[in-house]
Amino acid sequence: MNFRPAFFVTVGTAAAFAVLVGLFYRYETKPESSPVSRGAQLATTAGCYACHGTSIDDPRANFRLRDSAWEPTGIAPIWEEEHSAQSIITWVTHGVPESKRASHENLLMQMPAYGDDGHLTEAEIADIAAWALAVGLKGFQGYDNLDEDMPELTAADVTELAEGELVLLGDRLSRKVGCYQCHGELGQGRIDNLASFKRYIPGFQGDDFLKLTDNGNPVEIRHWIEHGRGRDIESGLMGGLAQGYFDAQAIPMPGYADVLSDPEIDLLVAYVQWLHRQGPMDATAIESFAALLDDNL
Repeated sequence: MNFRPAFFVTVGTAAAFAVLVGLFYRYETKPESSPVSRGAQLATTAGCYACHGTSIDDPRANFRLRDSAWEPTGIAPIWEEEHSAQSIITWVTHGVPESKRASHENLLMQMPAYGDDGHLTEAEIADIAAWALAVGLKGFQGYDNLDEDMPELTAADVTELAEGELVLLGDRLSRKVGCYQCHGELGQGRIDNLASFKRYIPGFQGDDFLKLTDNGNPVEIRHWIEHGRGRDIESGLMGGLAQGYFDAQAIPMPGYADVLSDPEIDLLVAYVQWLHRQGPMDATAIESFAALLDDNL
């Protein structure tokens, strides 16, 4: 009896299956990003934190030449003043706006011209601008919003909120309960998370969000908020596979069922859905978000 054909068919089938599994795994683990999350990574790579610090409470030293003598001074944090997208792009591209070049040249440490020198592309600089605006929003409007008390809402109140009110209250509650801390500023995603399936915490935009929330199903989103996990993780074959990663991840999501009221959870569901509809937010979108927030503060 000749077993060779059957043997080769078996081996070939197994090899094809292995290739398909590998392709499926690569597809499913392909990382997603947003301008803000890419800008955050570029800020580290380009050395933004090294010179400007991580916040206004993280000073950096420099020296300025005055009357032939070097006098100690500091490097302004990125978030010391409220920048526009264009002003950030100008600084990063050229190292300094032309109107400030003469004064800038008296500094011992001068900002590199990342665009003019070819270190960063226009797209990369735009991503850095988006990141800087998103983080800056936390200080310029976010903390003002955070300091306000949440109103007493009913489920009916949430459904009747105008867009500006939804953004204002959704942003406020998201900051109060820590949504942005893990899901990125404005839910733009990609905070590192060791041993998770994609090695990061997804944001509220893109396919990651849709896959985890049954295509943006509000019932599924609510389940995540209440229990810190999706319903699909609790049952089925794929749920069993996902559970392994879910249990192993370094940063698990907490459940807020005993922390938030039902209307507050309704508000977060509606706000997360609104953020998802905005998609990955570039610098222009974040400026529009800031204006909407400011108009309703």
